[in-house]
Amino acid sequence: MSAHSKQVVDEFCNLCDWLMQIWQLRKYLFDENPEEAALKDPRHEHFFYRLQVVLQENWLLRLAKLHDPAVQGGANGHINLSINYMIEYGQWVPKTKDELLALRDKMTGVAKPIRDARNKILSHNDLAVILSHEVLGGFDPGQGEAYFQLLCEFASVVRQAALGEPFVYDDLVKNDVEVFMQSFLYGSRGYEH
Repeated sequence: MSAHSKQVVDEFCNLCDWLMQIWQLRKYLFDENPEEAALKDPRHEHFFYRLQVVLQENWLLRLAKLHDPAVQGGANGHINLSINYMIEYGQWVPKTKDELLALRDKMTGVAKPIRDARNKILSHNDLAVILSHEVLGGFDPGQGEAYFQLLCEFASVVRQAALGEPFVYDDLVKNDVEVFMQSFLYGSRGYEH
């Protein structure tokens, strides 16, 4: 069991689920879309470029927030519903706490550079970064997939240990993108006639 209420666990799992959905939407619509060339058609390229940037910035910002400290701002600060909060205030049995800490530590390889990007450019307009066109938030290919597997495992451990229930997330994003692309391609082809 855990000291976290069902409401807190549900809200934390909702944050994880939504982050995964946004990441998958960008991934399946742009990175792994066999029909991506259709999105770059001159009639649509500016729209889809903007959408790709919005999705990228959103999942990066949400990921960074999940790795915020449990408490921020000192005595008059506030509590963040974050991975650290779930660990620090869960009153977990030692085995569960160790498992959660290990998962968090494994996720840090992706989270650290993204938090740096959040602090400089996603939440602020750091003039030096803007003028230098410095690229922030990068991580090795494949680390994104690994991160989200670890996040899913983290949420699963939390939910199972706290509520005795599995973490079920929305894994239909790929199907949604495929349905969208079918309709989009059909409509695009009809537009050409």
